Amino acid sequence: MTTSSAQLESLIQALDVERTHVGRFIGPTTERALPRLFGGYVLAQAVMASGRTVPSDRNLHSMHALFLRGGDSTVPVTFDVAELRDGRSFSARAVTATQAGAVLAAVQLSFTTEQSGLDHERIESSFTPPPHSLPLLGERLRPELDSLPPWWADMHPFDIRFVDHPTALASGEVRDPLQDYWVRAAGVVPNDPLLHAALLTYVSDLTLLDPSLMPHGRSWYGNRIIAGASLDHAMWFHRPVRVDDWLLCRQVSPIATGGRALCECTYTLSTGHRVASATQEGLLREP
Repeated sequence: MTTSSAQLESLIQALDVERTHVGRFIGPTTERALPRLFGGYVLAQAVMASGRTVPSDRNLHSMHALFLRGGDSTVPVTFDVAELRDGRSFSARAVTATQAGAVLAAVQLSFTTEQSGLDHERIESSFTPPPHSLPLLGERLRPELDSLPPWWADMHPFDIRFVDHPTALASGEVRDPLQDYWVRAAGVVPNDPLLHAALLTYVSDLTLLDPSLMPHGRSWYGNRIIAGASLDHAMWFHRPVRVDDWLLCRQVSPIATGGRALCECTYTLSTGHRVASATQEGLLREP
């Protein structure tokens, strides 16, 4: 349960989607198989597929996805990319992800050129322990290791340092719906802005629903288990991002009602400057 540059390289290779026809790509499977296909993996491949159809001077700035059904992690996913518009500054794409003809997700993405304009940012001043002062992922999860699936117990392509214990994974303690962690890739990532955006998209789906369980003392795998699934996912990229630098992820769940929970998160540099934001609505059900 440590970080692994080999796992990172395997993930990067799996994001190298193959163009088979005009507007069609095949996303290979990954070694980190799960009982069902990981949504963040589908979104990351959708980012790569769509990004390979836009002019080279345009970077991803927003993504909006609907998850429609679960998928098989052992079967490649087909991505059909529709070119909605190429304007002077923006390119819009719609991606349909399918397996065996069944639609798994519908994703809309927008890319833009670098532009100047009004610029402001509210930077939070609260103290967060630096990543080197926090336990490694393996040390943090050791108390619940027997309850966790291989997804968390095996080698991981990212170095994740939770500020507080991630109670939503297994321990199920009652606390405020907040979670902070530092994250960076387990090795150096090639200098490809599209790949860095895809990898952060992958990371964004790992724990985004976790804060919604915390006020209720529930968990995904251990104590007082609850079942969940992502319904939709949105992400905005405010600045160029490198996932092999430390990023602070701050997550919050402001509301859960009607069997659905809304969760939000930000990704900031160690300087406090925000590079990306994400939101997700998830379905929560008693097992």
